[in-house]
Amino acid sequence: MNTNTRTTCALLGVAALMTAPVALADEDEAPFGAAVVLIELTDEDIELQIFADAFDWTRLEIFDPKERKVFDAKARGRLRRQGGLSEMAFASEPSHYLVDEDNFDEPVEAFLARWPEGNYEFEGQTTVGVELESEAYLSHVLAALPEITAPMDGAVVDPEATLLIAWEPVTTRFIGAGPVQIIEYQVIVSQEEPARAMPWIDGGTRRALVNLPGHVTEFNMPPEMLEPGAVYEIEVLAIEANGNASIGVVEFETSD
Repeated sequence: MNTNTRTTCALLGVAALMTAPVALADEDEAPFGAAVVLIELTDEDIELQIFADAFDWTRLEIFDPKERKVFDAKARGRLRRQGGLSEMAFASEPSHYLVDEDNFDEPVEAFLARWPEGNYEFEGQTTVGVELESEAYLSHVLAALPEITAPMDGAVVDPEATLLIAWEPVTTRFIGAGPVQIIEYQVIVSQEEPARAMPWIDGGTRRALVNLPGHVTEFNMPPEMLEPGAVYEIEVLAIEANGNASIGVVEFETSD
């Protein structure tokens, strides 16, 4: 599974719900156009994802709810002189364990203890000295992983036919009791093999992505998006109202 690609898709999907980057005028203080901190979960990994956006910024610092600094970055030299940065997206996941789905609650609980629930403070500065400041709330409410019912994992499908992608509605939490509010499902179909001959910044995988309302639990993928004799991965992201995303995954092949 391509974690970097998932990170980009999920973060940009949430950022699309935020305001546009702030165009900075002659003022001393302004908010970031977007400040996002969220959690993404699969059956084998969990990661923290952060996105910040504003025009012409040169410094970014992030503090946790206990006011401890957890990140800082600066634009220097020609990057600063060019006008600084306009956005930044990154992710961090624990690297010291590999687990299966039967032994995952404990690492998830350890991750949540490491990243406390609450407001994370984003502070920065622009090329002209405007101070940027915003807060982003990190929630520990994690939806259960979507159960993909079609196609079945390992299925071989006809590339000339419409492909039904379907999943069970997500109504429960991954850990603990209480409701969840799924505001959107995101479906990503990635052609894993054969790889693109000329990879872009996101690698050699060709992808299709669609965002669907939270009450929709199926999507018909047109045959024009499939090739014969290829291996594909489907990811269905259940996006909670707090921005956290839980992901179900299956693979399928197309016949020659």
